[in-house]
Amino acid sequence: MKKIYLVIVSLMITSVSAQGLSGEFTVGDLEADYETFTQMISDLQEEGVGEGGATFTVVPGTYSNPIILEAIPGLSETSPLVITAEPETVFFNIIGTSSSSDAAITVNSLSHITFENLNIRDIGTEGNELERGFSFAGSSSAGCSFNVIRNCSIFLGASGDRPLASSRAIRFASNADSQEAANSNNIIDNVSIDNSGSGIQFLASADFFGRVDFEDENNQIINCTFGSEASLGHDESSGAFAINTLGNRGMIIKNNVIDSITNLNSFPALPVSTSGISIDSGSGEISQNVINYIEREGTPGSVFGIRVSTISDETTLIANNKISGLVRSEFTGPTSDPTIYLNGIWIFEQDGNLGLARVLHNTIVLDREDPVSYPSAGVQLRSGSTGQPPAEIFNNLISNSISTTDPIYRSYALVDGNLERGILTADYNLLFADGENGFLGSIGRRLGADEEFTNDLEEFILISETNENSVSFTPEFVDTDQNDFSISPEVENPRDYVVPRIPEIDEDILGTMREMEETYLGAYEGTVFLSINSPISKTDLSVYPNPANNFISLELPGLVLDSNSKLQLFNLNGQLVFEKSIQDRNSLENIQINSLKSGLYIVKFTNKSQSLTEKLMVQ
Repeated sequence: MKKIYLVIVSLMITSVSAQGLSGEFTVGDLEADYETFTQMISDLQEEGVGEGGATFTVVPGTYSNPIILEAIPGLSETSPLVITAEPETVFFNIIGTSSSSDAAITVNSLSHITFENLNIRDIGTEGNELERGFSFAGSSSAGCSFNVIRNCSIFLGASGDRPLASSRAIRFASNADSQEAANSNNIIDNVSIDNSGSGIQFLASADFFGRVDFEDENNQIINCTFGSEASLGHDESSGAFAINTLGNRGMIIKNNVIDSITNLNSFPALPVSTSGISIDSGSGEISQNVINYIEREGTPGSVFGIRVSTISDETTLIANNKISGLVRSEFTGPTSDPTIYLNGIWIFEQDGNLGLARVLHNTIVLDREDPVSYPSAGVQLRSGSTGQPPAEIFNNLISNSISTTDPIYRSYALVDGNLERGILTADYNLLFADGENGFLGSIGRRLGADEEFTNDLEEFILISETNENSVSFTPEFVDTDQNDFSISPEVENPRDYVVPRIPEIDEDILGTMREMEETYLGAYEGTVFLSINSPISKTDLSVYPNPANNFISLELPGLVLDSNSKLQLFNLNGQLVFEKSIQDRNSLENIQINSLKSGLYIVKFTNKSQSLTEKLMVQ
């Protein structure tokens, strides 16, 4: 009888301890459930997270101690941990140490954690900088998966100085010994990053040379901004990037804005690069991203808007991106080297990875006021020692107006660096190069190979064996000074910009639907499209007053409102800044917009069957 009694007691104790923390808690002051994060973490490690999960709301204020989360049992899809705050109320102002990997928030081998509305600032001084905002590190047996960072901001650089080359706003690193231990299914959503040496990095398990052992899968970086307040980059001997991934399969990089990367006074021993978005040995989707300005100063190294190496037998879709403002400064390229030192999009072979890159509906504009002393390209395919990367390049607007100081340096719209034809298929592109020593196309450019190049479209069609329906003329944009690279409604023949629609690319960079059989080339749907070839009955969208200050009203004569009717406003970077459901005609009047900054916006109205747009100037 005694033995039975002891077994029952043991089972009861196990049941109680397995319950864990669940429900709503507060943390941060004397009146909260937990006065400090240290107390919160201690309980989480001791008791774990119970069924239904635990949410900790941080009390408004400024916090000075870093957070380290590890060894917390019970976390799962149905039992997540959430650490949240009211927007713009919680700031982690952190001073680093002499360590080279200080982080404000560290997560070691844990999954199913969400961070919301947390703002991180480096307030250290030289020698005790903060190297990471968020740091996620997986072990050999357990990764960091199904984590979310949402609506946060990160500002690094000791006391606002230029940051360290090693600093990363968010870094995921895997040390997996199996696929199950990879870092997968994480989401970074609506995070603003400023003054960091580089932005967001996902590193899969790999050897010293970067050869991937186990890929991370299905991670997402969406709706984020980089360098809007203070430029990313640094003044040290290394490269920089906004987004970099190694060995990530099914990666989604969508609707991000890279406003500024300035990598200055950088003279590395190796030819490292400065990139907006970089996928090494990966696959997935890079779409609706805006790249406004990237500068690399010094030598050696290159500047890339987007650079991609795709896993063999997989695909990377690169669609509806705008790339402009690429600058290589204080640099002279060697005359015997075929390297192109500035690329809008670079497709390359890496470690035998020869997956397909699909480059569709992108707007790439390269321009410099003064001639440069290096080659450049709007899009380049670069073969390697173990193969030639395949690509499909359709419906893009590729313009390179950079002039060079010497004929040995050339500026190209499109470069097929593969030795064989047929590996690249391309058509319905606008290929334009009007700078001194500019050429719209090249084939065979690589070390030891014979290159052919031309600025005559018919000749390029002949030598490239592709692009037979492409065109070449000067593109007319609305306002490049304001980063509006949509096609001007004042063009004499808008049909010059019309190409067959690719069914899967059903919207443009701003979210405007591409609903017709013919659509505008490049990332932006034409503002005059509906007047060209539309089976839909003509309905005008009028916005008044325009320009506006505090309120606007809409006129939609003859339009039927339905349950899907809504109004959206986008800035010229493609970010959604305002949204309102339209229930009735009264909802179209006196719409308050006084929270918007001065500038040009796209007004978009949609219902079940139509999508109408108009431009609005806010004063």
